[in-house]
Amino acid sequence: MFAQNHSDHSDQGPGETPTSLPPAQHVNETSTDKNTENLSKNPDIKPLSTTSRSWRFALAALGFVILCFGQIFNTNDWFPLGSLSQYSYGRPLDSPTRSVRIIAVNTEGNDIRVPLNAKGVGVGRAEVEGQLDAIIADPSKLEGLARAWHGLHPESPQFTHLTMERVTSYVKDGKPTGQSDVEFLAEWTVQGNYGETQ
Repeated sequence: MFAQNHSDHSDQGPGETPTSLPPAQHVNETSTDKNTENLSKNPDIKPLSTTSRSWRFALAALGFVILCFGQIFNTNDWFPLGSLSQYSYGRPLDSPTRSVRIIAVNTEGNDIRVPLNAKGVGVGRAEVEGQLDAIIADPSKLEGLARAWHGLHPESPQFTHLTMERVTSYVKDGKPTGQSDVEFLAEWTVQGNYGETQ
């Protein structure tokens, strides 16, 4: 067997490609032609009808309109097609930073900062800031935070009064200066008697 193989290729010069093997390009073209032929013969593969194309186009157009609406009116009500204001964006190094905080008075008479996260009241700061205008217009929406705190921490002192503030911190060359301003935004006296259920 080995002798036969040697004699089959003994008449080829160094570096020559065996004539029995077709070039790689020829093999690829042949394979492509066969695939195209198989697809054309498959009766299950049909082009989209005019109706199918129309409703797909209408759905894409509707999504685009909702996305534009969310950007123009700065709302996250139709997430993820809203303004996505919870995401960070670049700012100049000397530009002040602003954040919202909520201070609660609890049933023990202590002032505490409401933890705006999933473990604290079930929502994050971004969700609260995204509804800032609505909360200022209707402070009773803060009642939901007191209710959520009670649901997650029934054994802890409960909220009796909530105050929302905006803190503006000043920076220079990207570093805090230590100066800040506090702006009152809204307040709400909790209506539910959550402390009585402990």
